[in-house]
Amino acid sequence: MIGRLLIVDDEPAFLRLAARALETAGHRVETAADRDAGAARFAAGGIDLVVLDLAMPPDMDAEAGLGHIARFPGVPVIVLTGHAAHALALQAVDAGAWDFLGKPIEPELLDFAVRRALERTALLRELAGLRRRVARDATGLVGDSPAMQALRDLIARIAPTDVPVLVLGPSGSGKEVAARALHALSRRADGPFVPINCSAIPAHLLESELFGHLKGSFTGADRDRAGLVATAAGGTLFLDEIGDMAVEMQAKLLRFLEDGRFLPVGGRTPLYADIRVVAATNADLDARIAAGRFREDLYYRLRGMALTMPPLADRPEDIPALARHLLARACPDRPPALAPEALAWLAARPWPGNIRELRAVVTTAAALAPPRGDGRGDITVADLRLAAGGADGPAGPGGPDSLAGQVAAFERRLIHAALDACGHNLTHAAARLGLSRMGLLNKMDRYGLPRPRSRPAHPDEMR
Repeated sequence: MIGRLLIVDDEPAFLRLAARALETAGHRVETAADRDAGAARFAAGGIDLVVLDLAMPPDMDAEAGLGHIARFPGVPVIVLTGHAAHALALQAVDAGAWDFLGKPIEPELLDFAVRRALERTALLRELAGLRRRVARDATGLVGDSPAMQALRDLIARIAPTDVPVLVLGPSGSGKEVAARALHALSRRADGPFVPINCSAIPAHLLESELFGHLKGSFTGADRDRAGLVATAAGGTLFLDEIGDMAVEMQAKLLRFLEDGRFLPVGGRTPLYADIRVVAATNADLDARIAAGRFREDLYYRLRGMALTMPPLADRPEDIPALARHLLARACPDRPPALAPEALAWLAARPWPGNIRELRAVVTTAAALAPPRGDGRGDITVADLRLAAGGADGPAGPGGPDSLAGQVAAFERRLIHAALDACGHNLTHAAARLGLSRMGLLNKMDRYGLPRPRSRPAHPDEMR
């Protein structure tokens, strides 16, 4: 292991001999005759390791020289002194030195100490890179934009703690993915991850869903039933769309968050669950607090730390990697590739539905892209347009994102798939879709789909 070294020492003879010995060993060596010159050269960059004499003018005090180790941050520092002492060595290590050597020193020993320090630095950098890669794989948060790198770093820092987390961001931006990442990188990773959508369950049933109930506690409660809080014990409870929770239920959730104790519906004996709570919402909670629709004390209890998911429109450089990732998940055996112009088309769209919308388009395009040549070819812009309902930009009223537009796009995709599956045989495709042959032709004309070229009718079609 070789590197670029900086030797800082006030003895010209030592500088000359040490530099020659280390250069003979393959290192690139620069020298400085005092601490200020050494610090100035280090600040210019490119130095991998510093060899620093502790006792230098003007004070010639080795202990005073310990404070100068901090002037060379981020690289190993090997300190030298002509007055080697065990106590001074310990002080040097405490001050941040990698190694401590006494003068006079054999060239072989100096080279050994330098190589060992460089090898350790290389291993630490490799370990940091592997940790970043593992964290990215574990989180499922795809993208190398500054926003995503900062988000992954923050998740890696707070995941090992039990701090409650509130995940904010627009719909479809990956809030549950972030919650699962927090769980995967936490000490609770071996425990369950239990999600619940607070807006999908009627308010009068949410308490039972969360805390469970006892037999006979209400009509239809024919047996005891554990809730999701108990199910999540030892793991993470993810409360999605927390902003839509009824105010009366918010009070009961707050009581549980205070000490981990809860009462099943119909119960009188408190139970306890050791869980981490991660909540998420796309709502403006400040506005809901002002309107009296969300409790301020619950808000502060939930947001020990807040994570904000960036919308896809703010990180278009991540779209190609995201599209490939989504295709690999949708088609694990043999994911189709995206043509370069298709990637450009994807990156240029605003994606108001964020990752959820992108996933729908690329996976539908993969399913509907016709075979080309000997196998499935690249997904083209035409395939993506078909999957997106023919849209090239943000949808307006009555556009592709309206109910009528969505139904039309869905019918087009079904017709296209049926024709491909039946070799563009109109009669067989119509039967597959539950339509008459004329009904299929009418729909194809309505949606602008080309009719197959005329050919003699097959005897089966004449019956």
